[in-house]
Amino acid sequence: MNGEKTVKEAKTVMIVSLIIGFFLMTVGLVFRQWDIALLSNNKALFALSILPLSLAFVSYLKLLRIKKSPQKMRSIIIKENDERLVALNNEADAKTFKILQGIMFLAYFSYTFMLPQEIFKSVGWWTLLILLLGSMLLQGIFRHRICKSNSNDGMKE
Repeated sequence: MNGEKTVKEAKTVMIVSLIIGFFLMTVGLVFRQWDIALLSNNKALFALSILPLSLAFVSYLKLLRIKKSPQKMRSIIIKENDERLVALNNEADAKTFKILQGIMFLAYFSYTFMLPQEIFKSVGWWTLLILLLGSMLLQGIFRHRICKSNSNDGMKE
């Protein structure tokens, strides 16, 4: 069981989330106070700060539960570190990514065929195109890097 790894990961997530959340909230307050119109509505910065602050709160609660009752958290720590369960989670993540990639593909083609006058003009069309092509490109890059690191690990042994 690797409890130290889980605690370190939770602390890192909490600290990074707090920094990002407070940064977004501070920028939103400053922009609102000085009437700087970076966005059409500066409330969006507050809305964006909610997610990282919530993630920091959840990480804090996890650390508190580990500290108060480590035996109760033992099963969760084992689930997070068991190689078979990690492989199952990775497979589920990969399938979810494929489904989302398919949805982006359908959304891109739907947008293109339903609103042909918006092609090359609309921010939404460009965003969908960039996300779709980016997901396909990054998938290939990550696959290459993983295969390369696996072949390097095999040569060391």
